[in-house]
This record gives sequence, structure tokens and C-alpha cells, in this order.
Amino acid sequence: MKITSFKLAILTMTGLLLASCGEESPSPQSALSESSISVPNTPKGLDYAFYKEAIEPIFMRPRGGYIGSDAGCVACHTSQANAPLGLQPLTLEGDRVFWTEAQSRQNFENVAMLVNPSEPDRSRLLMAPLAPAAGGERHSGGIFWDSSNHSEYRLITEWIASGSDTAGASEVVEVDFEFFRSCVQPIFVNPIENAMPCAECHSGEFAVEPPANAYWTEEQSRQAYEDLVYLIDPGRPDSSRFLHKPLHPNAGGDLMHNGGRRWFSKDDPERRALEDWVTGNSSGSQCPPALQFDYPPRS
Repeated sequence: MKITSFKLAILTMTGLLLASCGEESPSPQSALSESSISVPNTPKGLDYAFYKEAIEPIFMRPRGGYIGSDAGCVACHTSQANAPLGLQPLTLEGDRVFWTEAQSRQNFENVAMLVNPSEPDRSRLLMAPLAPAAGGERHSGGIFWDSSNHSEYRLITEWIASGSDTAGASEVVEVDFEFFRSCVQPIFVNPIENAMPCAECHSGEFAVEPPANAYWTEEQSRQAYEDLVYLIDPGRPDSSRFLHKPLHPNAGGDLMHNGGRRWFSKDDPERRALEDWVTGNSSGSQCPPALQFDYPPRS
């Protein structure tokens, strides 16, 4: 495993940072010697020792964003919140906050799903926090890196590139647009009894109101689709905020959703039909019974 001077410098700084915070961690030199040994049995040939020493601490760093000035990646991207990345909840012992070895191993497995060693710059792990102007994607947690020259971006890129050259990105399923337009979009203006429609709060996003006495234009549907895909983790329904937020907490949903609850069980027929769509198993304009609505009218 090749360790460049840049990676060594970052690794050393990481060790010093953790030490100053009272974290008990291996010395940078011991981690370096471990990292020099290739471990082919890890997902995508990625280096676990270096991940734990230098990459994983990045997920705890304060970031800002919409949930508070001290929020790190772990504030949103936890397995408890069913969010992409799926970090394990932090362990608290006395004044120490950390991940156990078992938790770090699980984090490593989840993070590996979001990287592409054959094309590191195309890794979802890198594209979400990168500014769109620099080639990144939308990210509700904010922009972490204004350019690919940021030290964190470069460090993570180098770690990803150290994986197997033949390991590409994990397959991302296609979420069908036509099924969205015909079967999913009407949900947003058809509330359940005694509940407000999604369009009440999300009309400026994916739940735009249809024209009077008409269906959405294809352009309107396309824009709504693009906005909604941002809330979906294709192929992973339980990591998709679109399916997680409206689900009742007793069924595993998010604790906070100002719009109330649309589903009280994961077995709700409507939610099951949407799961099939998110996993790539539904396409076309033929809607299952749970997704058939009379409003808005189709011409």
C-alpha cells in the first residue's frame, strides 16, 4: 500500500488532533505501519486501518449546516436516522465520545458502498459535500469543500484510490421517471384523512400544485422528480428520507416531521408500492392499486 507524504502529513495531524481531545488512539506511526499492509479481504480492497485513523474522524468534525453550528456528518447520517452513509451511533463513556472497534468496522462497510476506487472523483462520498460549482451534488448538510483542492477531499480521494483498481461504484438502481409522473406525484396532493397534503409545505420543492383542472406538464413533473430524487437513496428504501420522514416513529420512522404521519407501518400498501419503485422494481405508467388516484385529472 503506497502512503504519500501528503497522506502521512494528514495522518500525523489527525493523531495529534485526537490526542489533544483526550481520545485514546494508536500513534500515527503505528497506524502507518498497519496501513502499509494490504488487506485484500476488505470491501473494494480499501485500507481499514487508515480509514479508522484518518478518515472516520472526519465524520465527527463540526460542519455547521441547518441543524446547528456544531453538527458533524454523524448528526444526520446515522443508522438510527436511516440516512445514506449509515454511521453507527456514537458511544459515550465518561467524557469520551467514540466508535468502538465493532462500530468502526460497520461504518467502514457502509462507507465502502459510497466510494468508487476505479474513479475516486465519482464517489458519492465525495460528491455530496463538494460545492456544485466544483462538480458536486446537492447536500442538505451544506457545502464542506469549495473545491477538490480541500485537504479533506484530497485525503479521502487518495484513500479511495488506494483500493482495488477493478472495484467500481456500487450499483445504483434507476428510479423510473414515468412511474413517478403517473403514480407517485399524485400522492403529494392527495392527503390521508385528517392530514394536510405534502404540497402544503413542499410546494416549492417536489410537491408543486398541478394547474387548475389539469395534470402537471411534463416539465413540471421532471422538475419535481429531480427534487424528489434528492431525498431518495436508490435501491435502499430504508435510507431514503422520502419514505422515512412520513413513517410513524413506532414503525421506525423519523421522530420529527412537521407534516404528520402518512404511514403507520412499513407494511402500508402505499409505502410498499413506493418501496418497489425506490428499489427499481416499478416502471411505466401502470399504477398498482395503492397508487391510483382520481385527482388531478388526466387528459
